[in-house]
Amino acid sequence: MAGHTTSYLIGRTSRVMLVTLTQALERSGVTVMELTALSVIADRPGLSNARLARRSLVSPQAMHKIVSALEERGLVERRSGPNGGRALDTYITPAGEQLLVEIEPLRREAEDQVLGELDPSDRAEFNRLLRLVARVGDRSADW
Repeated sequence: MAGHTTSYLIGRTSRVMLVTLTQALERSGVTVMELTALSVIADRPGLSNARLARRSLVSPQAMHKIVSALEERGLVERRSGPNGGRALDTYITPAGEQLLVEIEPLRREAEDQVLGELDPSDRAEFNRLLRLVARVGDRSADW
């Protein structure tokens, strides 16, 4: 793949990971977007739907559908925020936390399939670099 741009390589890697993770998660009944939302909610409890959508890189309308489906399954709950108003904050439930534990091996399997040619130190460096680049988004939006 010599000669490909960085943006192409990032995009291709993202698509390969998405396809591989989608296939791995098929056995669990959880979509990649549901996994993303659950992971973000577990990491940052109490986000509004709008902030959750921004962190998950989807539209607020799409996130509303995802959170509603997760709520119907008892994996998350929404509560009024501390400032009142119409915005609801989202929290993971014990069932949602348990589901994350159960599907962790599937996520890890997908990552290993895509990143398997990286030795542990290369993989750690790859993750470090991805976190560094991802911080650009943290500075440019309300994540």
